[in-house]
Amino acid sequence: MTPAKVDADTAFQVAERLRVPEPWEVFAERTNRYEIHLNGASVELIRGPILLEGYGVRVIRARDEATGIGFQASTDTSDEGIQATARDAESLSRGSTFPAKRIDLPGAASGRPAGVEVCDSPLWDRPMEYLQDYVDALLQPFDGIRDVVPSFGSVRATLTETTIANSAGLRTGYRQTLVWLEMAVKAEGAAEGRPPGEYWVTESTRRIDPDRAATQVEEWSRYARDAHQAVPSPTGELPVLLPATVLATILPAVLGTRCTGGARLREVAPDVGGQWGNESLNVTDDGLVPWGVGSSPVDDEGTPQRRRTLLDHGKISELLYDVRHAGAFGTQSTGNAVRGRQVVYQDWRRFLHPPSGTSTTLVIGPGDGGSDEELAEAAGEGLWVQQLGWAIPDPYSGAFGGEIRLGYRIHGGRRAEPVRGGTVGGIAMAPPGSSSLMHNLSGIGSTPTLAEGFFGPTLLVKSLTVAGSA
Repeated sequence: MTPAKVDADTAFQVAERLRVPEPWEVFAERTNRYEIHLNGASVELIRGPILLEGYGVRVIRARDEATGIGFQASTDTSDEGIQATARDAESLSRGSTFPAKRIDLPGAASGRPAGVEVCDSPLWDRPMEYLQDYVDALLQPFDGIRDVVPSFGSVRATLTETTIANSAGLRTGYRQTLVWLEMAVKAEGAAEGRPPGEYWVTESTRRIDPDRAATQVEEWSRYARDAHQAVPSPTGELPVLLPATVLATILPAVLGTRCTGGARLREVAPDVGGQWGNESLNVTDDGLVPWGVGSSPVDDEGTPQRRRTLLDHGKISELLYDVRHAGAFGTQSTGNAVRGRQVVYQDWRRFLHPPSGTSTTLVIGPGDGGSDEELAEAAGEGLWVQQLGWAIPDPYSGAFGGEIRLGYRIHGGRRAEPVRGGTVGGIAMAPPGSSSLMHNLSGIGSTPTLAEGFFGPTLLVKSLTVAGSA
């Protein structure tokens, strides 16, 4: 596999100077970071470019019926630094044991990387200028919006050249961009005695668009006003509508853990063929979804990305593997090795982490539930959750629960008054015959939306536990 067009060649240079026995692997990144921080509607701090270049060396050593694996990372690209890093990895491999007789790294014949859109060209070509254009476009609409102001915000752009090399002959690389946006929009006035309504925007994306900024601000301002007017959330077992932005905080964390070779090794993975979801539910893992934050031409071990079916009409179709767990079960990597598990604050130091198996971009296929309005009509009486804070699902039990930062009552099949406070929770994924979000679906929307590592439509769940704040 030949390298893609990248200016950085960190992994290739390190690989040429390594003096350790095979098999080995080098994962490297050269990253430039640009940041603009806001205090209210004023720019408080501009930083960048902040350059960080580093690499991780992993060595794999056969040991009787198992394998020793050692990993060490460094930013020292001198010959002495490379050899010291390799020696540390070698030393760590002697103290580790992984239950695989053989681990095969992807090689030059493992296939060419597919093309996938993960690099925002205007941002790459003129990063600070384009980032400033976007921030200016975000701030400008507030001048004409009454009673709504930004209280703080940050926009951080990370431009990365990833390179991977190994002893099996692989040499590959690609460019990617990632933007982390955080902004609090506050509404005051009108409602006497009420605290200010605040809507928090926290999202990561591969690209930004200054031309869309005004539309975004208008939407956030509307949500902030609704939070200001909101009444306490209801209580009970209610039908609940969950849009893609909420599902993105729940499903990838659960399916990206349970449906993997790592979970199979711990004997907590679902059985292939088992009915773990509604018969209308189809779920895939697709590392080639354009602009998905988990998408890339190759995974973090160099295996080319492709689409994998996790659930077919609610039945488990296959599991996801990196090379370690593929070796443990005598199968092939599915291209699901990820470093740092896509945590946004680690997006520019992923080389510090060894890879582990998880989902890339999780995709739920569109259903026949229609638009969000039609799903609300089908719900009759219930709750629309616009923003769920701190869902933090347990990846193994599937349990989740979070604060209702903003929602809407559904009355007579229509979205009605805004609500806030209290919690909503349940079980995201459970064995056949059990109650769970994935089993208890009464509607799957027809229009998918990309939200970070998730691409799918709004789901109508027959019943979730809502504990209101009244």
